[in-house]
Amino acid sequence: MTPDSEHTVRQREFYETRAHPALRPRGDDAYVDNLVARMCAVAGIQAHHRVLEVGAGFGRFTFALAERCAQVTALDLSRQATEALARERDARGIDPARVDAVNADVDRLADASLDTPFDAVVGFFVLHHLEDVGASLDRLTPWVRRDGVVAFLEPNRWNPLYLFQVACCPDMAWREERGVWRLAASAVEAHCRRNGLEPLATERFGLMPPQVYNRSPRLRRFESWLERWRWVRPVLPFLLLSARRPAAETASAGS
Repeated sequence: MTPDSEHTVRQREFYETRAHPALRPRGDDAYVDNLVARMCAVAGIQAHHRVLEVGAGFGRFTFALAERCAQVTALDLSRQATEALARERDARGIDPARVDAVNADVDRLADASLDTPFDAVVGFFVLHHLEDVGASLDRLTPWVRRDGVVAFLEPNRWNPLYLFQVACCPDMAWREERGVWRLAASAVEAHCRRNGLEPLATERFGLMPPQVYNRSPRLRRFESWLERWRWVRPVLPFLLLSARRPAAETASAGS
């Protein structure tokens, strides 16, 4: 087997040598529920669907996602993270057949023994951590069914508050987050097209950090109002990037 790249080793060590309390699932989290609901709406995820979640980590978004579909395969390169996710699943009394925690690298999906196809392949804040987004999308595309959707929620590099978050949050580090500044929506769309995927409209939304969003329904309403203003949309903190795999192969797929 080919040894892991330096990038993969560094990513794994970063997530296995810190507690990362902010990245762990909680019992009642309106912030997470909102992001997952947005993801499901864009990806067209329905109650009978099977979903592959890439970069699931400790399961912060996994369990909210599992409430909206039939089955989630939660994939992460950190064994400690997937083991923690499995423990949380068991503590919640969720059938392992509904939430399957899989320790595997995106770039080695062939070794993961996954059941295909999935109705959707999604990721929350994972694309900017990948060493080569185009190559990873190339490996992910075969795992989504025909007419299925790939969708990724990412930070918006034009939002000034993200710099402040990276500087102040102990769960984050410049070296691990710098991929945000090369993750343009147009570049992701180009990668999708090269892999035979049809890009869908990019959504920009959000404003409140989780500490505020979870405590103030009034500010949640203000956030929803603010999102309607066209002039502020370019700097809203979240990008929801998505693309559909055509129902039939096209001549340009993979070219």
